[in-house]
Amino acid sequence: MELKKGIPVSPGIVIGQVFVLDTEEIRIPQRFIEKEEIDPELARFECAIVLAEKNLAREIKKVGKKIGVASQILEIHHQLLRDSILQSEIQKGIRENQYTAEYAVSRVLNRYIKQLQSMDSPIIAERIHDLYDIERLILNTLLGGRVETLQTLEESVVLIARNLTPSQAASLDPKLVTGFATDVGGKTSHTAIMARALGIPAVVALENISTSVAGGDVVIIDGFRGVVILDPDKRTLAEYRDKVQDVERVAIRLKKQIGLVSETIDGYSIDVKANIELPQEVHSAVSLGAAGIGLFRTEFIHLDSARPDEEFHFNHYRAVLRELGDQPLTIRTLDLGGDKSTDEFAFNEENPFLGCRSIRYCFSRPDVFRVQLRAILRASALGRVKLMIPMIGAVSELEKAQHMIEQVCEELQSEGIAYDPDIEIGMMVEVPSAAITADMFASRVKFFSVGTNDLIQYSLAVDRTNEHVAELYDPVHPAVLRLLVQTLDAAEKSEIDVSLCGEMGAEPLFLPLLVGLGFRCLSVTPQRIPEVKQVIRSIQVNEAARLADRCLAMCDGFAVTRELRDWSRQNLPDIGYVW
Repeated sequence: MELKKGIPVSPGIVIGQVFVLDTEEIRIPQRFIEKEEIDPELARFECAIVLAEKNLAREIKKVGKKIGVASQILEIHHQLLRDSILQSEIQKGIRENQYTAEYAVSRVLNRYIKQLQSMDSPIIAERIHDLYDIERLILNTLLGGRVETLQTLEESVVLIARNLTPSQAASLDPKLVTGFATDVGGKTSHTAIMARALGIPAVVALENISTSVAGGDVVIIDGFRGVVILDPDKRTLAEYRDKVQDVERVAIRLKKQIGLVSETIDGYSIDVKANIELPQEVHSAVSLGAAGIGLFRTEFIHLDSARPDEEFHFNHYRAVLRELGDQPLTIRTLDLGGDKSTDEFAFNEENPFLGCRSIRYCFSRPDVFRVQLRAILRASALGRVKLMIPMIGAVSELEKAQHMIEQVCEELQSEGIAYDPDIEIGMMVEVPSAAITADMFASRVKFFSVGTNDLIQYSLAVDRTNEHVAELYDPVHPAVLRLLVQTLDAAEKSEIDVSLCGEMGAEPLFLPLLVGLGFRCLSVTPQRIPEVKQVIRSIQVNEAARLADRCLAMCDGFAVTRELRDWSRQNLPDIGYVW
């Protein structure tokens, strides 16, 4: 048994068999054989090696001298296939451990890969790629037509990968992929956000999890503690099966409370809305008690389509509005860039998070921006739509965006196309300059929405997707808290609405502080809504305000976290899985 610690990004516990995405999405269906099957399994492995050698020889002949480098690489693979030590180790696994041929291949080659990864050499790094290719070649030969891909899964698995893109995460079926763990990533990366949206327990930043397991291994993913347990023993399995039942009981209890009001003990109403990436999430959000959609991340429409036209956008927004009825929908304009990009619109940038992303990207591609604006404005005639502009850092940027919106309104009017002329236009407060000068923006917009994910990373100079500095990403750093207070004060003085839509708002530990600071509207991942509402119903605003005052006087984020944990243990003993 081995325990690996990473960053918990999506709560929940799952026990299951591994599917390693990095080996070309090949899943090993079985790990062990009976004693009488050893000789036939050895023969099957030997036949697979012979067939793999023939296939490789055919490829080498086909390439010939036309592509010299490719031919040399294939020759190296041919030599590796014939390596007697490698073959004998695989045969030993079949003979002594009663492994299937597939599992023995994966175990032996992954052990070699792990050893090579510890050596800092570019030459050795290339040998790692060769071993991956050999593993894929032998496994494909052994499995033949029975190769199972991520798209053709028939049984549930736990997905292990070096990394997952947001679009890969968005395509996962929660019924078949019950959890995932990756080598890299951060708590507020969009892959992590997608995991939470889909309700899939996940742990990231495990460094080498993808080479520490083989397809078919049994693992435990604890998305509460950020732990992945490889090859758990019987006692650990029993303990975690009990924990799974505990989590299910809490979920059932929360589900029964969905219809209860989102109101503090002393009568303060706190709106809890949902953050969504895909129209399919709206039904879940409404059924879980959302008071509307506080953030529709529309960039995933672009990740789903090479170049979405106006109708493509409009149909997505219309579908969401139909599901919402008379509840409000806040649509954020495209936030492409950073960890969300498409091949067509990607920029070659050293640091994409500080580059041409979000509204900057829209300004660089006014044709793309205008298409979306037209669709949003058309949708505003069908329901309660608000338009939100992301990553505004200067008043001039806001005015430029507003001018483009006015131009599109005039176009629609001249074409006789309906839209809401009184549509509310607001902005994200996620760049420190916007929070510091919030008073200058407050008179120019109808609402603020604080995006803490980016506000924290930009304030603290911490890449939120970088596992190496993840411990420095501190939502309750004194600088962050001061920026929140400045934003709230500016909104109050100008009498505009302000909400918080970052992942910070979904954490039970931070909720009393946020309510105490003055937030009366939160927008969170749909699956977290019942828990957030339960915490709110357990809070008294006066007590939360005193807690916030104490936290604001502290000069260290660790001290703030300690204070919040102590307060939660005393006042919220039945909330959450661990504190």
